[in-house]
Amino acid sequence: MLISLAMSLAGAATAALPVVAADLDCAKMLEIRRPAGAPRPIEATDLIETLDIGSNGGMESDPVFTLSPDRSRLAVAVRRADGKSNSYCSGIYIVSQDGQASLIDAGPGVAFWRYDNFFGTRGFPTGVTKVITPLWASNGESLAFLKLINDRLQLWRWDVGGHSRPVAAAEDDIVDFHFGPDGKSLVYKQRADGPPTEELNQEALRGYRLDERFFPFASRAPYPRGVASYRFYNVNLDGSARRTATQAEIAAFANDRSAALRKGATMVDVKADAEGMSRIHMLIGTAEQFCRSASCTDIEGQPWVTQSGHIRFVRREGWDRSLAAIYEWKGGDTDPDRLFQTSDLLMGCVPIDDDVLCVRENATRPRYIDRISLQDGKSRPIFEPNPDHAKIVHGRVERLQWTNAMGISSFGDLVYPPTFQPSRRYPLIITQYESRGFLRGGTGDEFPIQLFAKAGYLVLNIERPQSPVSAKQLAPLERQRRENADFSARRNILSTIETKVLELIDAGLVDPDRIGITGLSDGSTTTQFAALHSQMFKAASISGCCWEPSQTWLLGTAIQQHYQSIGWPASPEASSAIWSQMSLSRNASRVAFPILMQAADGELYPTLEAVRALRAANSPVDVYVFPDELHIKRQPTHRLNVYRRNLRWFDFWLMDKMPADGIEREEASRWAQMRRDWVQRPIHLPTSD
Repeated sequence: MLISLAMSLAGAATAALPVVAADLDCAKMLEIRRPAGAPRPIEATDLIETLDIGSNGGMESDPVFTLSPDRSRLAVAVRRADGKSNSYCSGIYIVSQDGQASLIDAGPGVAFWRYDNFFGTRGFPTGVTKVITPLWASNGESLAFLKLINDRLQLWRWDVGGHSRPVAAAEDDIVDFHFGPDGKSLVYKQRADGPPTEELNQEALRGYRLDERFFPFASRAPYPRGVASYRFYNVNLDGSARRTATQAEIAAFANDRSAALRKGATMVDVKADAEGMSRIHMLIGTAEQFCRSASCTDIEGQPWVTQSGHIRFVRREGWDRSLAAIYEWKGGDTDPDRLFQTSDLLMGCVPIDDDVLCVRENATRPRYIDRISLQDGKSRPIFEPNPDHAKIVHGRVERLQWTNAMGISSFGDLVYPPTFQPSRRYPLIITQYESRGFLRGGTGDEFPIQLFAKAGYLVLNIERPQSPVSAKQLAPLERQRRENADFSARRNILSTIETKVLELIDAGLVDPDRIGITGLSDGSTTTQFAALHSQMFKAASISGCCWEPSQTWLLGTAIQQHYQSIGWPASPEASSAIWSQMSLSRNASRVAFPILMQAADGELYPTLEAVRALRAANSPVDVYVFPDELHIKRQPTHRLNVYRRNLRWFDFWLMDKMPADGIEREEASRWAQMRRDWVQRPIHLPTSD
């Protein structure tokens, strides 16, 4: 058992996903679903089964799409989850500039990103999908891409007018590649984890030594020590001959893929100036120049050089950096000119003629590829993966801006029920902690915002406010240490939420007796803090949990040492002041609201201390554990059931609704018993010790 576990940890990050149904037709599943019929209410599958492009997390900066050399076509990888078969399909689309899209490859499965270096070990999984970036040959006649086959990423090639076929199928994942300088070969980067895996297998027979390789909260086996290692090979386009890559071919992986960064003698990048501020930086020959304007900071993605030698770039600006804008800088001491601004999320923008192609999304529109004219600001979609969403009824979304009690600005989106009536007060659900782009299910995608709205809730989705530690040029660890002092960062977030909720109550929109809060990861931490520091919320649902004394041994030596360095206790007995402010187990009788936990089995152990104490105190808590899951849940059927249980939980506690029959009614009957057993005591909010 331990040997097979060690192998799965060192292997592809998709190993734990369920077997794909043999009859799954991926070509059909990846078809673009056109709008049909009359507008209809949204369903859970509309959110789970979108045709997605790019990653579901910000772990990589690789391009989502690439343009052909003649700029007439783009290539983009897609994926779709399927709730019925609990599986995925992935594929590649070729799209012309007039929007004609052709699926040129399709197959089962999806690749997930894993750490090259996780506290001195490698291969730690995340549940975040890996970005698959197709690359064009210099003549535009073929395309190369990574494809998942039998839980391994292989290198494939497609020729115009032909079919896709494998070029290299290694014993471990191929994670990156580029065309050789002659255009007749491909150079690829392959994980080289075989020998360390064998070492772990041999160690398993003798017994693993408990050391810094262990993260007990996630695994009963160690991870391989050291950062990920790679091998590099050159292979002919037909896969007939392979050799070890040269140093020059290997060095090419360090070069940026975007030729737009350089135009003639002009090169542009983003670089820290003498004060440590990241700015637009231009190099003409050997002459270096920074753009000193405030509009040349907060850059998103890569800047580029226009045909006329000017610099264009995307930046965040406006209230709490909630807007995206495109600027042009002509060099020298001039201020850049703003060419375009939007509240939509823009990603991976690249120039095409005098326009720009961007991955784009907004609160009610899933991700798509848009061509934006920088002359008049008009745009037209080039690739619209989910046109069927135009016929789905979404609740109206209102962008809100405010300042919390600590004087820190933030923003969020208020989503109204489709049948909203101004004369009524509504129950409210808080979701966290990003509010730029498509409002699917909050960070981690577990709390279905539009499904809540459809069920009659107002939903306030919060963007995490900027740090209350305003000092510049602080080392990251020192900033975290200051944020943890007296939980200033957590108080800042809670104040942001409470300030806006009180405004909504005063405006007559929200029923103060029916407010729920949700969260995953950082959002779960805020919810845990609110359970001991707020009387506003009546129910909560979280994913992973909790910050407890047991974390000092559950996290493992490496992570625990990191947390000690930013102010967390060294042992369960130390720093009672911190546990009195944060621990649910030490304060179980004071927890202010019922809590639903829907945990990945890979994060079960950290919940147990709090759950035992809450149950002993008759404080309502229910826990569901999803097998073969990680920090971000991957399995589509799990995510559907997480969605639906979250809705039932809030329906019970905030609307006093009981399901009619079946397993769902049995589930709610347990919640009803919890409510009868719950002895609510007055909440005495803790003060700093």
